[in-house]
Amino acid sequence: MTITLGYAEPLDEDFHTEPFPSKIGGKPQWLDPRHPLPVDRVRCDECSKAMSLLMQLYAPEDTPETAFHRMLYVFMCRNGACHRGSANRCMRVFRKQMAEENPVYQEERDGEEDVVWVLNEQVQGSPACVVCGLAGTKACSKCHVRRYCSREHQLADWEMGHRAQCSKGLVEPTAAHQKKLQRMVYPELVIVSEEEDEQATAMEQSDDEGSDDEEIKAGDMALVPVTNEKAEDSQVEVDKAFLVFQRRIQSNPDQVLRYARAADSAEEREPLFVSDEGRPVIDDNVPDCERCGAKREFEMQIMPQMLNYLSIDSTDPTSIDWGTLLVYTCANSCDLDSDDDAEYAREVVCRQNFSSQGIGEKFVRAMHGDDSGITRQIESLTI
Repeated sequence: MTITLGYAEPLDEDFHTEPFPSKIGGKPQWLDPRHPLPVDRVRCDECSKAMSLLMQLYAPEDTPETAFHRMLYVFMCRNGACHRGSANRCMRVFRKQMAEENPVYQEERDGEEDVVWVLNEQVQGSPACVVCGLAGTKACSKCHVRRYCSREHQLADWEMGHRAQCSKGLVEPTAAHQKKLQRMVYPELVIVSEEEDEQATAMEQSDDEGSDDEEIKAGDMALVPVTNEKAEDSQVEVDKAFLVFQRRIQSNPDQVLRYARAADSAEEREPLFVSDEGRPVIDDNVPDCERCGAKREFEMQIMPQMLNYLSIDSTDPTSIDWGTLLVYTCANSCDLDSDDDAEYAREVVCRQNFSSQGIGEKFVRAMHGDDSGITRQIESLTI
């Protein structure tokens, strides 16, 4: 098996009936709906506000048996200013898993061979925040129906429309109220997957084999097509890692996710870096699993293309940005506390940005201070 790529697509009408969805944004769909994450585990270390779900991925494993059902949740602060420091201060990754035999899901046969997993009808989900989907430990003091993770989200819901509805004895939000609530989370899309085609892999291997040639050397001048007439003949420096990144993704330019844990070779299980600069130092940035002591391994990376789906203002210099987000998880997918079904294992996320001394600055130099066309050019390289 090679790398698995993820793509963002609109939700279909049956999406919310899926027991194990992989998706971007919206509210989390908890693997164990009895135990949503509490807000105190998902607060940004910079601004102390509740983070929003960036994505969740269903990633089951054959071993150990307790990882038969396995979900990764990635949360991210919506405040761009909080992303200037370490990714682990403004982002969180959690792992939740359970064995094949569990009290939450049961098998049903769809035909002679297909197995369908459905939520056990006896399972009662715990209340979740109507704003973000985290554990709803607080309730509206008037109707006692609307649930919230925090006073912050209770006030937000109140101001967005629940004040007027609650005073009339109405609980369900109006369409206008619901639309405002949807702006409190990232847009929701399904992640569909397919294996990376061999052509993309071959192109990267071709780059590696020719890495000693004059045409691709870190720091050499690489010809990059520029749309602005003033820079048609300009040469700009692009580091080798970026060139490899660009060529690897050009066959599948819309990919928002690369899943590598199930890849056959050790080489395939390595991240696709966006630059020679800013690579995370594993010993410094990725500690061993605090639960079992095993090494953490690279499992997946979130691509810059995902930013296009998050309704982020890219013209704002303080907006959220990344080159790639690298997720490392326990190599053993170690057991969670069997005495506490509510337990989630926190894992590690590292952020690599496009080089601060890379294409952005060098495009400016190449354009002699004229930034027209730069945004279009960077998009053509990275998307």
